[in-house]
Amino acid sequence: MGLTSPLSRYRLYWRMLGAILALLLLHHVLCLQSAFVVQQTDDYLNPIRDVFRPRARNCEQLDGIEDIFVVLKTGANEAREKLPVHFATTLQCLPNYAIYSDLEETVAGHHIYDALDEVNPEIVANHPDFVYYQSLKQKGRDGFSAEERDQWNHAQNTIFGRDSPGWRLDKWKFLPLVEKALKQKPDAKWYVFMETDTYILWSQLIFWLNHFWPEYPYYMGVQMQIADDVFAYGGAGFVLSNRALKMLANQYKLKRRHYDELTGEHWAGDCVLGVVAADAGVQLQWSWPNLFGEKPNNMNFNDDFAGPDVHLWCNYVSSYHHMQPQDMIQFSDFEGTWKAMNGRTLRHKDVFRQYIFPQLAPLKADWDNVSDEVRNEKSSLEECRSICEADDECVQFSISEEICRTSKIVKLGQKSNTGSMQTNSGWMMDRVNQFMEDMDASCWDQTWIQP
Repeated sequence: MGLTSPLSRYRLYWRMLGAILALLLLHHVLCLQSAFVVQQTDDYLNPIRDVFRPRARNCEQLDGIEDIFVVLKTGANEAREKLPVHFATTLQCLPNYAIYSDLEETVAGHHIYDALDEVNPEIVANHPDFVYYQSLKQKGRDGFSAEERDQWNHAQNTIFGRDSPGWRLDKWKFLPLVEKALKQKPDAKWYVFMETDTYILWSQLIFWLNHFWPEYPYYMGVQMQIADDVFAYGGAGFVLSNRALKMLANQYKLKRRHYDELTGEHWAGDCVLGVVAADAGVQLQWSWPNLFGEKPNNMNFNDDFAGPDVHLWCNYVSSYHHMQPQDMIQFSDFEGTWKAMNGRTLRHKDVFRQYIFPQLAPLKADWDNVSDEVRNEKSSLEECRSICEADDECVQFSISEEICRTSKIVKLGQKSNTGSMQTNSGWMMDRVNQFMEDMDASCWDQTWIQP
């Protein structure tokens, strides 16, 4: 074997060093990727998909968070799919919270309490809503067939809510949770009630609550109405002060049979809670748009739900609804980045400019931006875009199976979920830019809904 020159040995050394560094870099990247994944354990039952962790970040100092007790309401039909993401996002930095369901169990190492264990035994034994609950108690989640679970997961929404036994049982949890929250943390200043698809921006909510006096009976939430009853919409999250919670608990105790009968006849538990609040003399503090009943992807950022004088765009935000696990991860990362790089309190307009707008594009493949106006039932992508372009008020379009849809409202939407039928979407970016300028010009000093 011949001798190698010093120059050859030098080159060989650097090639070997480069290969080693490349392997170390690859290992580092793979480790980072694995840090995003919550490994499946025995706590998961047929998960629809892996749940991913948001980027790890330290809990910030939240002055006042110790004064809040959080009640998260869920159900056996969704807990194992939707709860784990909360332990890495909305619940990660909370010192005081409890999770309640229709089945006592452990999910991802966290104890889930039974919300219904103190309901009148006569009701449990005789009301048809509790047949499902009794089956859960006797056989657990495994007592239902895969076909039954699939049918309930795909149940249709009706004017009276989702047509599934878990949803019909859910209305019975609201009033018992008022009592349970008071028992578990009687000295909290504020009680926040949320659901598995509710996302709370805690620093924002605490800042807002600092405008209120917790010794006053505050009941705060997105205002909704059924018949003559005005109440706080449960999905957006709602807040009760300590005094308000005690007044509701006392009112329920005084007329328990009456309110249980009302719950059995009604279809919305949050509405029944609103009736109890009104009977107790606790008025609803209308809180839209600081609390919000939709997720950013599907919002109308020019919504005038509370009238023309309340500009959503200009107001701060502290909650969203209909957030799926992946939505929570993505928005949690955004919230953390915003705090690190900016620090200002988030307004809805900031969410649009910094979270929604960067995801818009002239064309986005395999994406549904929820355009809802059918313009042509046999169109190409180029023709659909031209239809939108010819309409001065059109800001976006989508095409699916040659059906062209357009919209005058800017929405991001989500990845297409139509199986073999692909949906493609696009936006008129110049018009979206003009929309943002017009909305900014409409703002004056609007921040929080005040007491």
